[in-house]
Amino acid sequence: MDQKTLVIIGTILTIILGVLASLIAWFAGGQKLEGSAREAIRQMFNFELTYLILAIVLGWIPLLGQLLILILWIANIVFAIKAFQAGTKNTDLKIPCFNMIK
Repeated sequence: MDQKTLVIIGTILTIILGVLASLIAWFAGGQKLEGSAREAIRQMFNFELTYLILAIVLGWIPLLGQLLILILWIANIVFAIKAFQAGTKNTDLKIPCFNMIK
């Protein structure tokens, strides 16, 4: 797969597939990814892991948790689009998340 396809899989498809899409792109690209494409997929993977953990924790809070999960889902869409743009245009990107993969 070429680098642009991996960026699409690792960023835009996370809206539908969640952490699986960025995990597939990370393992499929491996050491072939370079520069901003590697950074965009890495940061999106870290955000998806953070999002998954927060969604599980917030799911236990009855009403407020559901509202916060909705806000996180909207943020997921926004950051996926920003990561895609940064990965294809070779620009810097900083997504607020825990850096689990460096």
